[in-house]
Amino acid sequence: MADTLKKLKLGIEDLFPEVGSIAVTGETRLGDIPDFDSMAAVNLQTFIEENFKVAIPLDLLGEDTTLKDIVNYIEDPSLLAAAEKQRS
Repeated sequence: MADTLKKLKLGIEDLFPEVGSIAVTGETRLGDIPDFDSMAAVNLQTFIEENFKVAIPLDLLGEDTTLKDIVNYIEDPSLLAAAEKQRS
């Protein structure tokens, strides 16, 4: 989990330079990231797909989603499948 979180944090810092104003941890919610909006969610989704080869639907990248949630989706596809099933 630590390596995935580290890589995700580096990607977020690259995608969102303004994030330097907050401490980014596993508990950081996407809504805590300055200027996080629907376009930012698309950029994050693309970053995750390109770097982790995991397709996370946009509706699972909402403002209340934490970085830990994303790491769990990346590392355990069954959690992602369960979350997708729950939303439908």
